[in-house]
Amino acid sequence: MAIISGSFSTAAQKKTPDTIHLVAIDSATIRKNIAALSKDTNRIKKSDTAVAILINRIENYTLMLNDLMSSLRRGFDTASISAGLPLTDTSIALVKYNIASLGRTPNINDIYTNKVMLEQLQRRLTSWQSSLFSYYDKLVNINDTIHSLRNDTAMRNIPAEDELYGFYLGQMTNLILKFRAVDSANRYNLIKMGLLQNKVANRYIDVSNLYEDMDYRLQQYSANMFTRDYRYLWKPHRDSINPLEFFPVLKNSLHKSTKVLGIFFSIQWPVFFVWLLLAVLLSWWIYNNIRRIRQNHTEQEGETILQHAKYVYRFPVASIVVFITTLSAVLSVRYPILFTEITWGLAAIALTIIFRSHFPKTLFKNWLLLIGLLFIYSLNNLLIEVTYAEQWGLLIGAILSIVLANRLLKESSLTTFAQPKYTRPVLQLFLITSAFSLLLVIFARVGTAKIIGSSAVVNTVMALSLFALVKILMEAVYLQVEANKDSSTFISFMDYQDVQRKLKTFLSILAVVGWLIIVTRNVYLYDAIYEAITGFLSSRHTIGNSDFTFSSIIIFILVIWVATVASQLIAYMFGNTGQSANPSRKTKFGSALLLLRLAVLAGGVLLAFAASGIPMDKLTIVIGALGVGIGFGLQNVVNNLVSGIILAFEKPLEVGDVIELGTRSGVVKEIGIRSSKISAYDGSEIIVPNGDLISQQLINWTRTNRIRRVTFTLGVGYGSDVKQVTDIIQSAFTDRKGILTAPSPVVQLYEFGASSINFRVYFWVADLDVAGTQQSDVLTFIYDALNKAGIELPYPQQDLHVRSIDEALLKKWDKPAPDGTV
Repeated sequence: MAIISGSFSTAAQKKTPDTIHLVAIDSATIRKNIAALSKDTNRIKKSDTAVAILINRIENYTLMLNDLMSSLRRGFDTASISAGLPLTDTSIALVKYNIASLGRTPNINDIYTNKVMLEQLQRRLTSWQSSLFSYYDKLVNINDTIHSLRNDTAMRNIPAEDELYGFYLGQMTNLILKFRAVDSANRYNLIKMGLLQNKVANRYIDVSNLYEDMDYRLQQYSANMFTRDYRYLWKPHRDSINPLEFFPVLKNSLHKSTKVLGIFFSIQWPVFFVWLLLAVLLSWWIYNNIRRIRQNHTEQEGETILQHAKYVYRFPVASIVVFITTLSAVLSVRYPILFTEITWGLAAIALTIIFRSHFPKTLFKNWLLLIGLLFIYSLNNLLIEVTYAEQWGLLIGAILSIVLANRLLKESSLTTFAQPKYTRPVLQLFLITSAFSLLLVIFARVGTAKIIGSSAVVNTVMALSLFALVKILMEAVYLQVEANKDSSTFISFMDYQDVQRKLKTFLSILAVVGWLIIVTRNVYLYDAIYEAITGFLSSRHTIGNSDFTFSSIIIFILVIWVATVASQLIAYMFGNTGQSANPSRKTKFGSALLLLRLAVLAGGVLLAFAASGIPMDKLTIVIGALGVGIGFGLQNVVNNLVSGIILAFEKPLEVGDVIELGTRSGVVKEIGIRSSKISAYDGSEIIVPNGDLISQQLINWTRTNRIRRVTFTLGVGYGSDVKQVTDIIQSAFTDRKGILTAPSPVVQLYEFGASSINFRVYFWVADLDVAGTQQSDVLTFIYDALNKAGIELPYPQQDLHVRSIDEALLKKWDKPAPDGTV
């Protein structure tokens, strides 16, 4: 903007034009400079034709500068970054001091703790750098915007008339003042932001260098982990140059661990908030279900139901602690050693509270000994330098672990106490690793002995913790099902026994995987195994013109499997299991479940192609191959699939309907994609292809209602009073619950039989499920009433006419018997 540049140039004592200087200038000086410039016809042109455009442009520029100044005044949130730099410097200094003080026996726990802390610092510094780069880009954009005003040649025009010129002069003065203020503030922020970026970058470089050093030290330790790193037990002489005492080392170790934990908490505090929120949600879920069970049942019945939840109901706080700490132990791959050990300790205390009333006395004593060993090894893990006292502690701990493992193995084979499925393999691993740790201590491989011995104890404790976690989750689901049995939600249709079997298998698999993760992490093999697996899965392989990775294949199969399981889960949860407390009730979701399941499967297939990186054009090849298959032999399969879609749209039957299909009848349990399931009244399940449901004659007894007509025939003896019999039959339906009065029962004289007068009776019941019971009650009433009235219910009668007989037989019959009788 020429006028702005010129005014500042004059105010700055004829400095180079178009350069803005941070010198004080008032509005009077600016107005004087503009007036002087207006006389220079080489640079300024007077015009009346573009006055409106000029004034409008000045107003737009003023508004824009106001917005920019507002943004600059609000500033950029760098206070937290500036406040966090001292803690970062302290952390870096702590790691450097620790590296400098590492002796001849480096501790892998200490090295790994340094690596974890550096990794957290690296994440924080990376986040700071991203924020600062974002702020700096905004400042650069502001700088480019305000300086683009100087290139606007339209601002060289000024009004020719005096009145407009005065107005223009005032507007331009305000614009120049705003321009200068925004430019000064922006320059200040640019300088401030650049300095802060430089500080953060320097610390990021330091942290990266230290992180690489920790990686190198871990590699060196892994290469020499079975090399002797301390004196033998039978050579207890002191190192005269650098004597190490147990308690000073313990004090320094605790000081460092608490500092690392404080740094970790300051950086990763949202993690703690998530765990706390999860604990609150689980507590609310359990408490709400317990309250509903007590409300829906009598005190004795509710207590009986709740007693099945042995952990959750009797020890709710301990159960929640086990849930949170065990999940944290499995999922916390990058936590400091002190935090991990606090997690172990809380889990052990909560399990002790639970096991105290469930374990036999001898087994509980062994559990307490295991917790004592956990405390010893946790203390050893914190030590950053090996001492002679620690070496003896590892020896005693290994011996006690071997004794305890043998006792537990012996007791597990004799006790009648219900044990987890994999108890003996876990105890055998406990024994083997403890014996290995003992050998390592004896041969002065102290660092490795600490890792192996600690892993033996922690793995055993966490195996029991994972077992308890599975039971806690199962009991929580049990309470949820019991609390909603009488509700209208889909949970009321669930059969807990079936859910328990499937869910327990799924949770047990996850628990085994989680335990293996804990085992590999405790022996510091997790990173190596993870990198090896990811490297194997991500490496590309070529077959012909196509390349693939095993990870893409696994992702494809996994997504398809998840979609299939989700489809089955939808059918189970929102359908009718055939075992609900109220089998006469139909689900409200109906055949729409089939469309939902088809959508889930179709979406799963598309997502599997996209997630695995398989080109979508390969899908057309699959569809083409499928078309060929349909032509050669998949007609019936496709027919059933299409019939399933027709069933979903036309809805001739829904889940829970009572149907008859040919000679088969029962309750519709599931409308599947290819076939449907009918639960027969004899307890069997009939799998019917969907094509049969479309092509055959189908009787749906519950399409619109559950009313059903019951018919039976009754015969009385000849000579009975027809009106009396009719009245007796009619009286059987009077005030009888479950039998409809509209339409009313009908009694008709049906026929004159061979030995009886036959009546046909019709009546309607409100629910077909009780039709048989109602008919039995009615017949019983009629039978008793007819007997009291003396009306005969005749047997079938036949007259025998003998047309001829042998006379010899007649004489034989007429001959008297030896005793004189005839």
